Amino acid sequence: MDSNKITILKNKGLNIARKIQKYITLLIVLTTIFAYLARHINPDTTNIPQYLGMFFPYLLFVDIIYTILLICFKQKLSLIMMIITILVGLRPIMSTIQINPVHFADDTKYSDIEDSSINIMTFNVRLLDKYNWIKSKSDTRQKIFEFLKYESPDIVCFQEFYARYSDSINNETIIQNMLDTKYVVRDYDPDEKWIHTDKGYLIFSKYKLSNKRYIVDSANNINGITVDADVYGKTIRIFNIHLKSIRLGYDDYNFIDSLNNKNNKEQFSGFQNIFRKVDNAYSERANQSIVIDSMIKASPYPVVVCGDFNDPPVSYTYNTVKGDLDDAFCESGFGFCTTMKLKCFRFRIDYILHSKEILSRGFKTHTEHLSDHFAVSCNIKLK
Repeated sequence: MDSNKITILKNKGLNIARKIQKYITLLIVLTTIFAYLARHINPDTTNIPQYLGMFFPYLLFVDIIYTILLICFKQKLSLIMMIITILVGLRPIMSTIQINPVHFADDTKYSDIEDSSINIMTFNVRLLDKYNWIKSKSDTRQKIFEFLKYESPDIVCFQEFYARYSDSINNETIIQNMLDTKYVVRDYDPDEKWIHTDKGYLIFSKYKLSNKRYIVDSANNINGITVDADVYGKTIRIFNIHLKSIRLGYDDYNFIDSLNNKNNKEQFSGFQNIFRKVDNAYSERANQSIVIDSMIKASPYPVVVCGDFNDPPVSYTYNTVKGDLDDAFCESGFGFCTTMKLKCFRFRIDYILHSKEILSRGFKTHTEHLSDHFAVSCNIKLK
C-alpha cells in the first residue's frame, strides 16, 4: 500500500474519530443540562430530569474527567462547550460538592459562634433498628443512645422514631433523660393506644418549644411537624419533615440481588414495578414540597428545616423547599456529603436548611453506621 492511501485512510479515521467525539460531547452536554433542569421541572410533567438529578454526582465526575481529556487532546470547541456547561450549573454543583476554602476562614472569623450558638441535629433512625436491618451483632439501639450522649445536641429532630420497646422505660424517656432535654414534641400521643401511635416525628430540645403544628399534604398524610423554639429570648420556627419514601419491599430488594438469575421477562416486570414506585414517589414529594414551601413563606419567624427529603440537591423537591433558604452544608460543609448509602451508591437526602437571618457553622455528617441514614448536625445562631 502506497503512502497516499495510508494518508487517506488515516485522515478518514481521524474524521470519524472527530465526529464520534463531537457526538459524545453533545450527549454529555445534553445529559448534564437535563440534570440541571430537574430543579425546575415538576415531576408531574416528566420524571426524566429527576432520575438524572439523582445520579448527578456521578454525572459530574464524568463531566470533569471528560473535560480533562479534552484539555489533553486539545479539542478546543468541545472544551469550550464543556466549560460553559459546567459554569451554567455552578449552583447545583455547589450544592453537591463543597471545596470552598473560605469556609475555614469564616469559621475563624466567627469563632465566637460557640458562645451563643446551639447545636442542632437531624437523624432518620429507622425505628432505632428495631428489626436489625443493618444486621449488627450488637445492640444498635444502645449504640444510638451512646452516640447521642456523646454528641449531646441541644435540639435533635428524629424521623421514623420508635417510642416503645420491651423495656420498662421507653426510648423517648431514655433519650430525654440522657440529653437533659426538658422539652419534647411529637406527632403522636403515646397514650392513644387504640391506634398505632408508637412511631413518627420527635423533637427533643433544651429550649422551650411551643405552638406545635402538623404538616399535612393533600392526601391528609402527616409529612412532619413544626414548633417554635425560644432561643435566648428569640423565636425560631423548626420544621421536622420526612417526605415520601419509595418504599421498596423485600420482593424489590430480592429482585435486585438476584437480577443475574432472572430472564428478560422477569427483569422487565421487576424494573417496571420499581420504576412505578419511584415515579409515584417523585410526584408525591413534589406536591409535599409545595405545601412545605408555603408554610415556610408564611412563618413570622426565621426557620430551620431539618429532615429526610428523600431527594438529592439536584431535584425539584429540594429546590422548592429550599427557596431562599441557606443550606448548612453549603455554608460550612466540605467535599461530597453522603447521608444515605444504597448498595454501591451514595446520596445526600438529609438536610438542615435555614433562613438568611441565621448563621450556621461546623456542618458535620456523622458516619456512624446506626441506620440506613447518617445523622447530620451544625451550630446555628441568629445573626
